[in-house]
Amino acid sequence: MHKAKNCVVTCIDFRLQKAYADVIASKGWLGESDVVSVAGCSRDLVKPLSDFHKASLLRQIELSIKLHDSDTIIFLDHQDCGGYAQDGTIPQGLELNDDKKQHADYANKVKELINNLFPAKEVKVYFVQLDGEAEEL
Repeated sequence: MHKAKNCVVTCIDFRLQKAYADVIASKGWLGESDVVSVAGCSRDLVKPLSDFHKASLLRQIELSIKLHDSDTIIFLDHQDCGGYAQDGTIPQGLELNDDKKQHADYANKVKELINNLFPAKEVKVYFVQLDGEAEEL
């Protein structure tokens, strides 16, 4: 079996591609992680628009664990996320601190879900700002 230290879930938003690459590299995850990219990052786990969306993201995480024995599941949510905003779950255009607070509330739900499904795995959620700064929630 090939071993990956992490399964990193990101959003597809093009505005964050460089920031995500910088976070992954600066944390030492580059070359050590499976990377899954989906609109809204963690959103489909906490407020999916359909059961399929949640099942699809969970399948990718499960495959990372099954195929590469990932130790840590990491979510890189971000400021001004259209995936979260598509139905007003977290509106776009919020002040930074308000956006971060709402993401922190959902981060706790993500951690609880993943911990229940994969109790042997560590779970981390980061909030990545549009300027590239990242903070663990």
